[in-house]
Amino acid sequence: MKLPFFASLMALPLALLTPGCQNPRATRIQENAALYASLDPFTRKLVSDGLFDHGFTPEVLLMSLGKPNRVTVTETDRGHVEIWSYRNYLYGNEAAVKIGGSTPGAKPAGTVLSSSAPGGPSLMSTKASPSQPTITDVNDVTLGTLYIEFVEGRLVAARVVQ
Repeated sequence: MKLPFFASLMALPLALLTPGCQNPRATRIQENAALYASLDPFTRKLVSDGLFDHGFTPEVLLMSLGKPNRVTVTETDRGHVEIWSYRNYLYGNEAAVKIGGSTPGAKPAGTVLSSSAPGGPSLMSTKASPSQPTITDVNDVTLGTLYIEFVEGRLVAARVVQ
């Protein structure tokens, strides 16, 4: 009888010291719950998937991708310009990713950027549903640096450089 009591005493400090299983993006969303709740459903889905779109503010991009590796700020004739860079960003061509449930013979639409920027999940750690790519489905992915350009506080351009 003393062994189970002793085991439970040892488990209590371990349980208190063990952090939750929440990923960094979910933590960022939780910390910015009011901003996240104010977004339209499409934008909330993009943020929760670690993606981005034109018009995002820096605060919304931070929720989605996390803190950039570098920020460059300049004043130009277009106004206040910030360039955020994310090193080791995983990306690939849509033709390189087999998505379950996709229409056979469908033509690829262009470049697909993943959510593996710093602080985001990698393809290895993301559980895939039947309509999501998995690590075994990725044939041609590359690491590059993602550059995000903000003009006057709005995302206007994104590019990846190998």
